[in-house]
Amino acid sequence: MSDPLPRLLDPDRLDEREGEPRGLVSIVVPKAWLREGARLNVELPARLRCDNCGGGGCDACARSGAYRLPEGRAPVAITLPRVTDDVLALRVTNPVPGSLPAMMLVRVTVGPEATKNVAYLGPNHDQPPTPREDAPPLPPIPGWLRVVFLVVIAASMAIMARKCFG
Repeated sequence: MSDPLPRLLDPDRLDEREGEPRGLVSIVVPKAWLREGARLNVELPARLRCDNCGGGGCDACARSGAYRLPEGRAPVAITLPRVTDDVLALRVTNPVPGSLPAMMLVRVTVGPEATKNVAYLGPNHDQPPTPREDAPPLPPIPGWLRVVFLVVIAASMAIMARKCFG
């Protein structure tokens, strides 16, 4: 490989990696996870299918059709975006650090329940936080602070009006 694969955000750079080792894993999740977005942990199988050849064998996978993953590997963290489609594909770089493949395609489809190797961690990070029931209330804003705020705004508007209309 010419360069290490960091967590790339540029789709064009990822597309340039065509023909390099790329694994494939397919998972099924409930429809609500795709509609609301979700953070997941995915346990990878011992042998990850080669996406380049579909498991038939190619130069990228040394004609084996799959990549043997090391024992004791950590689950792969995946964040599902909010989508209205029932099918989704995600690219994950360095799914197992220090081991091939350097990129993995995750195919996500909707089903009645999640695949056994998928663990739901929580909602997607782009969802607005929901207030906790046990959170203390916000302190009240003192009246004098409101007056100061209004005076500052009025003074700013007066300065801008003087500069604009002169």
